[in-house]
Amino acid sequence: MPQVATREKSVETVDGRTERLLRLQDVADRLSVSRSMAWKLVSLGQLRSLRIGRSVRVRPQDLDAYVATVSRTRRARHLGTRPRP
Repeated sequence: MPQVATREKSVETVDGRTERLLRLQDVADRLSVSRSMAWKLVSLGQLRSLRIGRSVRVRPQDLDAYVATVSRTRRARHLGTRPRP
């Protein structure tokens, strides 16, 4: 019988990682925004996501990359420079 990941227990993936994919509610909670705002970020392509059937999931590293991009952009605006890619 296959293992099932729960909030308390992650299952090792094919590539050896143990991180679980995030639901949009998880993303919203981590960004302190509404679930509809998290959905908007995904639908606009600002936040990478995966579709599994009808479900939308976000890899933790994609959320980290989005946060880093936003931080770089804000810092660059504050300093009056262009952000690095």
